[in-house]
Amino acid sequence: DRLDRTAQLKPMMYLRGIQQTFVDLVQNPKIVECIRDHVVNYFVEYNPKVFEAGGGEIDMFMMGDDMGGQHGPLLSPAMWRRYFRDAFKTYVEIAHKYNIPVMYHTCGDVYKLIPEFIECGLDCLQSLQPQATNMDIKRLKQEFGKDLSFQGGMDIQQVLPLGTTEDVKTMVKYAMDNAKKGGGFIICTAHNIQADTPLENVITLFESYHEFGKY
Repeated sequence: DRLDRTAQLKPMMYLRGIQQTFVDLVQNPKIVECIRDHVVNYFVEYNPKVFEAGGGEIDMFMMGDDMGGQHGPLLSPAMWRRYFRDAFKTYVEIAHKYNIPVMYHTCGDVYKLIPEFIECGLDCLQSLQPQATNMDIKRLKQEFGKDLSFQGGMDIQQVLPLGTTEDVKTMVKYAMDNAKKGGGFIICTAHNIQADTPLENVITLFESYHEFGKY
């Protein structure tokens, strides 16, 4: 009844706090590497057991770390390569050995990291926070759609909580018009629908999925 989300950065934040983790990334690399190695060793042993228990019935393996902020990655591509690339690739390779495609969740603007994800063999990028800089679904599909599938794209920051029902319809239609060609797009909200979202907008969202989401 419990599922761990395979990660690297998040467990560090839980153990050290968000602010201290980013200090560690610059000033205390040995601490970062120690925590990372313990976390990675756990998932490298744990994940195959889950995959084997799934008996070939697992549709998608999801891992996730929030690597993006509102206006850019939380760390540079060079720092990501230094600390997190190798294990990211290992996680993907383990899942692929079981013929399981891999979805990766990250909030925020991770545009500069997407080529790294693709090089590591990632199948699907999840969240696509549209209010974040550089995360417009049209641009992502055009630049990376031949190598990567996408899930998400529905705005929970502005359109759903503050927009009209017509705004919601326009948002769904825009995403589908620009991301459905060639397949590889799973439409959904970029994160959980928030408690202050008007009910009529939620209803319109799901109605619009049915109206525009078939292809």
